[in-house]
Amino acid sequence: MELANLFLSVLFFTFVGANILYLMLPGWRGLACLEGIAISFGLGVGCVTLEMLSFHMLNLRFNIRDIALPWVILIAVNAILFFRKKKRMELLKLETKKFNLLEVVLSLGILFEVSYAFFRALIKSIEAYDAVAIYAIKSKIFFLARGIPHDFFTGLANNFPHPDYPLNIPLAETFMYLFMGNLNDQLVKIIFPVYFVCILIVLYFAVRRFASRTYALIFTFILATIPQFNAYAANAYLDLPFAFYAFTSALFLFWWLVDRKNAPFLIVSAVMAGLAGWTKNEGLMYCAAYIMLAVIFFIFNIRKISRKDLACLFLYIVIIAAILTPWLYIKSASHLVNTDVGKVDSKVLSIWKEAYKLKPIFYEFQKQLFGPKKWNILWIALILSIIFNIKGAFRGIGKYIAISLALVVGGYVFIYMASPIDVTFFVKKTWSRFLLHFLPIVIYWLALILKEDIKI
Repeated sequence: MELANLFLSVLFFTFVGANILYLMLPGWRGLACLEGIAISFGLGVGCVTLEMLSFHMLNLRFNIRDIALPWVILIAVNAILFFRKKKRMELLKLETKKFNLLEVVLSLGILFEVSYAFFRALIKSIEAYDAVAIYAIKSKIFFLARGIPHDFFTGLANNFPHPDYPLNIPLAETFMYLFMGNLNDQLVKIIFPVYFVCILIVLYFAVRRFASRTYALIFTFILATIPQFNAYAANAYLDLPFAFYAFTSALFLFWWLVDRKNAPFLIVSAVMAGLAGWTKNEGLMYCAAYIMLAVIFFIFNIRKISRKDLACLFLYIVIIAAILTPWLYIKSASHLVNTDVGKVDSKVLSIWKEAYKLKPIFYEFQKQLFGPKKWNILWIALILSIIFNIKGAFRGIGKYIAISLALVVGGYVFIYMASPIDVTFFVKKTWSRFLLHFLPIVIYWLALILKEDIKI
């Protein structure tokens, strides 16, 4: 029964997300069916946990019936839209043909990596230090209290590391405990390989839009077999869920910049960016980077920008702010400060005094780039691809990807420089995890660089 309820909780997240996505993209317009399902899972997790946070703000207790009720209403509304107004599904249609030998081999390789990720995740309970001390302990407290205790943020949270970390995944784990009826922190780890699969699916269809099935499978296989990436599908850390939101948000933003007639894509991007900030503190930086990317695009294309485009950008910022505000308000009211960085505002003007930190920061960075143990030869392949196809690297969507990556890497460097922690220790512990956050975007960029005759 626990296993059955576990799968029901995953289906609930996905079904809720599917209905929200149906409102944002009527008929899932422009998405493949499997792609829509993958996006729906992450979207459902983020929206359900935001609802659970609102329960705390309204002083309500957690129970499955009350959590599900608003989504039942949404599903009813969507059913009316679907049948009465005949808003049918408008799915992306891709050419299908019989699998060739290479495609079969690639598919089996991806399937093996996925199966192995689930196996490694489920053979033992949550046991990695940060996964327990920062996230899992909170989810268990919320389950036992049937809610977030009213004095949690002002008192109890300070007994655990990083009390200011967002609660998306801890609350998702709590919801799954509620569905199962007990604290089974072995089965609850299924959420992490599911995010792993969702990223692979989103990448596959992103590449499939401009290339053949074989080509898309090659790059999906490359991502699935990167040791650092698939290792985090089983250790209950939040880096893969965060990478899912950052990647999905970036894709929809890139696609909107190319075709600004498709405003619903920008809405999806904004929601996913907000959920990235609701998953990890680094998400705030990604939100800022994506907004800056849009502003840079507007500045360099000022003659082509309409009032509608400006309204869309304003809406983009409003949606992100609306998603982030409840959690930021709670953090501010509870005086929760990040222990890694502290109060950044007082350090901005004197950041130049920390320039000595640049040497160890970039030394560790190049060690990661040229170290095949965790990344195979991905970073070397990317560097060589840019050198030998410089024009291809910055054509179409490629230039937006390059700018976004520059902004994000610059943001991480700023975090290192602003942190009071010994920089040598800090970069050794975190650079490899930070690289995971934009790894899917890099794989997508590599696919664009190596493909000729790109029209996006």
